[in-house]
Amino acid sequence: MSNLFGMIWTGVSGTNAAQIGISVTGNNMSNMKTENYSRQTVELVTKKPQYTYNGAIGKGVDVAAVRREYDDLLAANVRNSNSNYLYYNSMSTTLKSAMLYFNELESGSGLGDALKNYFNAWQDLSNSAPDDTSESLTKRTVLVKAADTLAIKIRDGYKYLEDTRTQCDITIQNEVNAINEITTQIAKLNKEIVSAEAMGQPANELRDMRDGLLDDLAEKTQISTYLREDGSVSVYMNGQTLVDNGTAHKLLTEKDPNNDNHLKVMWKTDNPNSKPIDMTSLMKGGTIAAQLQVRDNELKQYQADLDALAKKMIEETNRIHATGMGLDKASEYTGKTQVINPEYPLNSPEGMLPYPVKNGSFEINISTPTGKTDDEGNDIYDTRKITIQVSESDTLKTVLEKINQQGGNYVSASLNIDNTVTIKAAAGSYIAFGEDTTDFLMATGMNSFFSGSSAKDINLDASIKENPRLIAASEFGAEGDNTNALKISKLQTTSFSTVKGNVTFSAFYGYFIGEMSSAKSQSDTFKATTEMAYKELNTQLMSIRGVSEGDEQINLSLYQKMFEINSRYINVVDEMLNTLINGLGSAGR
Repeated sequence: MSNLFGMIWTGVSGTNAAQIGISVTGNNMSNMKTENYSRQTVELVTKKPQYTYNGAIGKGVDVAAVRREYDDLLAANVRNSNSNYLYYNSMSTTLKSAMLYFNELESGSGLGDALKNYFNAWQDLSNSAPDDTSESLTKRTVLVKAADTLAIKIRDGYKYLEDTRTQCDITIQNEVNAINEITTQIAKLNKEIVSAEAMGQPANELRDMRDGLLDDLAEKTQISTYLREDGSVSVYMNGQTLVDNGTAHKLLTEKDPNNDNHLKVMWKTDNPNSKPIDMTSLMKGGTIAAQLQVRDNELKQYQADLDALAKKMIEETNRIHATGMGLDKASEYTGKTQVINPEYPLNSPEGMLPYPVKNGSFEINISTPTGKTDDEGNDIYDTRKITIQVSESDTLKTVLEKINQQGGNYVSASLNIDNTVTIKAAAGSYIAFGEDTTDFLMATGMNSFFSGSSAKDINLDASIKENPRLIAASEFGAEGDNTNALKISKLQTTSFSTVKGNVTFSAFYGYFIGEMSSAKSQSDTFKATTEMAYKELNTQLMSIRGVSEGDEQINLSLYQKMFEINSRYINVVDEMLNTLINGLGSAGR
């Protein structure tokens, strides 16, 4: 009879296992669409048999475990591939945003068109006499507008790129904050998992939650993990520990004075006495590394290219404009450039002007009234020229002394309180500048067309913007002389030595746009490639951890049949017991 009772428990073990199987299957089906859920399966093992004189007799089935279907090694590969994909995706998105301002598709909308319009305006002005005719004045007004538009386009383009870099900072800060939240949650789950599994309880759901957080973390930066025997996971980023058992170490950001105060990413342990370690150049994969790369390389280089374009535009235009004359005769010129210390050599760090001064000379033409008039009643002037020799060893003060020595009673030079220079003719006289092989006039900002020294501050000179008559289209002021305007217009087809090689302004800008497009295209290519790799690996992982409706329906039917068969088996054994106990009458008692 004791064997019959044992047979009942054999059947009971089958019904119990079937119930657990149905419960697990139902849980799988309920979580079919749940994010980060891993399919669970019931691991069945045979109970130890009962050994009798007739041999070993089975005692049923045990549920060894409810196993979570997951592949940690494959999951790590999925995370790395997703980090790579999101790196290029983030790069592509930011580069696309940067390119929006420099859209050359719509006619007249881009910086390239502004360059053409600027030089065309100089060409138009060179085709009219430098006089007071309405045609000349209209063309001067058109030139002012074209030059102002060009300066605005360059400045705004530079600012747009800087704003994009600032947006990268915002993204970096948000992602760093998110990483700190995620690592704190992982550390907390580590403790819960270790506690649960130490008591023999499977922590399948907690592990799913933790792996979901690891996936989120990998989107922001590339990580590596180490699963410990106690069930906790350690998380590393470029060799630095983010999570160790129940402890999370923080990332933080600081402004970098060596990088225009943009953010750098620091890592710090939970020890308050520890010093942060700069991780900016070590970040790999994910959104943060992409934003750092675009901000400090591509976008910064684009700004440098705009700077080079603006500087060359200012330099070449002002070099010619400084030696010309406008419609209104000038008795004095004040430069726009300041130096730190006028007593240091012109090309020294302390005495340096925005552009280097070369050995050579520049001319000052002085026109002095004779007191006589011509047949039309115009004043007659005597013109004299003085030539100022300049060497690289000169200081600003020594150059001014030379002007005063040679200028006599006709022209004087003085240093203003802000360390700018004023060159002034005697009362009733006026001056103009002639040939300058030193670049001193351009470097000191004399008779400039553009103000500023970079893409950040390039602007049309305020006095010219207010009075287009000051545009120095003439070289000598003679009737019909438009030499300066023609010289400046020819800059459009002149090649200059630049970081892009010997190229024209238009070609330089073409290279600039081409580099932006190339970087965007390259990131798109890598984005597509890494996305395919990620999807393929993720498909493999989902084939392991994902819930299949068809498979679960099959399991449900199998466990249902298992329950029914074992229930019938129990009924058979119960009938046998009933017969044994009640069917044999008193003899059976």
